[in-house]
Amino acid sequence: MKRHYIAALLAMVALASCEKEITVKVPEYTPLLVVNSDTEVGDTMRVSIGKSISILKFKKGQDLSIRDAQVLLLKSGKVVDTMKYDATLNNYNSKTIAEDGGRYEVKVNAPGYQEASAATVVPSFVKIENIQRIPKARLDVDGLPQDELRITFKDPATLGDYYILSFTKDNTSGDTTMYYSSCINTVDASIESVSNEQIDQNTCLNGNAIFIRDALFNGTTKELRVFINSTYLEPYNNGGVVYRVIAALQHVTEDYFKYRKTYQFATENGDNPFAEPTNIHTNVKNGYGVFSVLSYDAAEVK
Repeated sequence: MKRHYIAALLAMVALASCEKEITVKVPEYTPLLVVNSDTEVGDTMRVSIGKSISILKFKKGQDLSIRDAQVLLLKSGKVVDTMKYDATLNNYNSKTIAEDGGRYEVKVNAPGYQEASAATVVPSFVKIENIQRIPKARLDVDGLPQDELRITFKDPATLGDYYILSFTKDNTSGDTTMYYSSCINTVDASIESVSNEQIDQNTCLNGNAIFIRDALFNGTTKELRVFINSTYLEPYNNGGVVYRVIAALQHVTEDYFKYRKTYQFATENGDNPFAEPTNIHTNVKNGYGVFSVLSYDAAEVK
């Protein structure tokens, strides 16, 4: 029996000492421009410009901004401005105000990169008509009380409208914003998870971005139903500064909707070694990122 143990031990040592070097040839990587804009209707157009980088050259905290690009802004196919770089905000700004229904395009050139371009059509303004709060409507999976919020808005009679709902706590001076970090639950079939998996009333949704499309309510008055921690909905007094819960409804393009969903999914699974790789959606030709203008309305939850 002892000889069997010795033989097994020798076999293990032999296997452990076997090494084989494998040389992996990484394909050459061509950096591309990264164009991002989430301008809101009524604001001046703004765009941030950066660059992509090979994973082998990436370092945490590395500055990937590009400050010497030429950024042309077009409206309805005509050049209306050459956007100026703002060193304070680290983006490119225009005097052109984003308009409801406007058609905008950017063309970006920088030394050493292919020209990148992207276009968007601005979604129409959608107003939050009403927010009804039903205190302590149910208990969550941990036995904590949740209030039900019923948020009403009128969906345009066009196919393919997309929305992102978020909750924050803002103070009256507007200096600080606290984003809701706990779970939000829903029984609404129009609300989607970032992974596109089926959700139920106990699925934990991120209150920073709740994704809705109008396939089930196109052209009608929609009443969204969500459940949120009762304590969070109460005003918060911090040294005399009062914070109140704000519900914000963004009417966005399909490209921006897909970009935010895939970006959030990748972020939430960034430390998970078993998660599938995620391709973040882009509408930029010869580049990455998203160029979009969104409509926005917000209302206080009382």
